[in-house]
Amino acid sequence: MISPELPERTADMAAKQKLTFPILWDRNCEIAEAFGLAFSLPDDLKAVYLGFGNDLAIRNGDPSWRLPIPSRFVIDRGGVVRLVQADPDYTHRPEPESTLEALREIVAG
Repeated sequence: MISPELPERTADMAAKQKLTFPILWDRNCEIAEAFGLAFSLPDDLKAVYLGFGNDLAIRNGDPSWRLPIPSRFVIDRGGVVRLVQADPDYTHRPEPESTLEALREIVAG
């Protein structure tokens, strides 16, 4: 998993959720930008986030208010991208089964 949130923030979440995989820090959304998946929140959404007590400049250690488009990549051991799923609407998440299917194909391959 790759996140723009500061490592201490993701470490707390990972401990609470009992995650067993690493969470990498995408400082200033540099990785998301390289994949064309970074965007800046408009002022009206900044106000909404702040209203919920979610200051991304503090959470991410980056005053730009940039976020990655939620995305899922399946990459095989040879570095070949086997599946990409990305949707700017964060409420639309891919079904886990499609990811599992791609992983099964790699294992069977």
